Amino acid sequence: MSNVEQLPVKGTSDRPSPKRIIRPCEWGLRASVTDLETQLGTVEAYNRLCDAAAALKAKIDRGDARAHNRFFATDPKCIYPAGHHD
Repeated sequence: MSNVEQLPVKGTSDRPSPKRIIRPCEWGLRASVTDLETQLGTVEAYNRLCDAAAALKAKIDRGDARAHNRFFATDPKCIYPAGHHD
């Protein structure tokens, strides 16, 4: 019983990574960024996005962050179904 050996293990996966999940709000964000850039120009659009990011970071830092809507949560079983290989 004292002769314990580790079994060989394949440490990698032969499955491709799943495609990035795009939620409906991301299309709205892309459209908003395009509209922002069209109306204000690239540099000012970038400045406004940085301001928005700083405001979100401040919200997180003060403990006012909101959880995601569970409706849009991803289930790993949906992304990696057991026994499913593409």
